[in-house]
Amino acid sequence: MENNTVNDRTLISDLIQINNDRIAGYQKAVEIATRLHLEHLNNTFVEFMNQSEVFIEELKPYLAPREDDSIGGTMISGKLFRIWMEIKSAISGNDERSLLCSCEQGEDAFTHTYKDVVDHEGWEISHDLLLLIEKQLGIQLEAHEYIKTLRDKATTS
Repeated sequence: MENNTVNDRTLISDLIQINNDRIAGYQKAVEIATRLHLEHLNNTFVEFMNQSEVFIEELKPYLAPREDDSIGGTMISGKLFRIWMEIKSAISGNDERSLLCSCEQGEDAFTHTYKDVVDHEGWEISHDLLLLIEKQLGIQLEAHEYIKTLRDKATTS
């Protein structure tokens, strides 16, 4: 593993935080799905929580030891997303489509964060780290498409 630059550590912390946000968002989605008797969605939500837990474990070795305490945090945008998801669920209706629309918005935030890291030309990112980020983004994009497919098939009540 190459020496990490300051930029690597900052970027890794951001990526870990967006993964924590994704986990928290899907935990909320499980709660809402259970309340709405949409338990058939819970396996998908848990799968994507587990996916982010794996992503975090893959990113941890690139962190300097002093950065390790930030692993449990979430990004402000993620906290705002979870609040928005609760409000949207209450306003837009308590149905499968509304819930999946909220999940899809969370996947958009995740994609945006990862693409910002991959596409930013001014940052010095180690080659190994860039390959890992691109791999994780590819896996997440498949999950994102799956949520979109579920959303498009869902009906409103």
